[in-house]
Amino acid sequence: MRHWSRARSASKGCARQHVVPGFTPRPPWPGRCTTKVQDPWLLCRGIRWPAEPGTPTLVLDDAQGHGHDVPLDPGTELGFTVLPGRWCLGHQLIKDRTHRTLVPYPSDEKLAAGTQCTRCQSLDESRPMHDFHRSGRAGAGLRDYLGQPHWLYVATFAHGTTKVGTAAGPSKWRRLAEQGAITARYIAWCPDGAAVRILEDLATAELGLTQQVRAASKARGLLENAVGIAELEALNAAAAAEARTLLSGLDAGILAGSYVVEETWEAPEQGRELLAGFDAHLLQPYPEYLSHGQHGFVVHSISGQVLGVGLLGQPETFVANAALLKGRKLLFGTYVTEPPAVQGALF
Repeated sequence: MRHWSRARSASKGCARQHVVPGFTPRPPWPGRCTTKVQDPWLLCRGIRWPAEPGTPTLVLDDAQGHGHDVPLDPGTELGFTVLPGRWCLGHQLIKDRTHRTLVPYPSDEKLAAGTQCTRCQSLDESRPMHDFHRSGRAGAGLRDYLGQPHWLYVATFAHGTTKVGTAAGPSKWRRLAEQGAITARYIAWCPDGAAVRILEDLATAELGLTQQVRAASKARGLLENAVGIAELEALNAAAAAEARTLLSGLDAGILAGSYVVEETWEAPEQGRELLAGFDAHLLQPYPEYLSHGQHGFVVHSISGQVLGVGLLGQPETFVANAALLKGRKLLFGTYVTEPPAVQGALF
């Protein structure tokens, strides 16, 4: 299990506080803290999934670094205004494979783009992770993290793109859940983070598998319905088989202790309604950009950073790209998004 701490001001209060202004959960959450929020806005860090199958949360911080995370159970009502601009999400300090500290950006200066300022990019101890197998450069904490077993996987998304990727042992399930894969298979166990990335690069070079898929493409794919779930399963199974064949032919020196596995990832229960709507061509685009304006809806289903939401009691499920909320400041309150008559996708 990875343990997170948050560097914050020395003011008294709870480190994790489950209270959102203008938002009343159906039952009170266990361990709820009653410390008052000193600032009305909350900085959104996106949707976080647990290490094992379970309920994801919308991660929110106040100006003091206190957490106000909202569990995204089906039926959760959210209403908020998005403040103009985007803010830095800070940087990570890595003590070892299970302990990280999130350091908030000390200034209120807005960003032109992205989720990190130049200063936080330079201080973030996780950034060398993806190039470590080539550069060999990493701090002691990151080296310890990369020293644990990793998994190599092949994942397929709604628009039909298949990617190869890696996950540390404790993040084996979560990594794919947070990415919003429709289907995925693990193809290799590797002794460490360097070995798995060497095989990842090889799969890209030899098989043409990409290592990145844009968040907007994942959301748009749920609406475009280029292929159905059965076709995506077949695409993923074929790509995984081809990758396993490639890995099986490597010599021991390249494998460096890695070995081929055959295991299918279990998709989150929370995404079933979105997947059913996708397969039946019933999903509708959310009528507004989540990056600005006022919004109010009921959460029905979740896939990665994508929300399937209901509007004013309408029977349809609308697809909203919640990745657009990362780095945004939200003011929670009573707001309602009017359902559209006919609307094109906004991503």
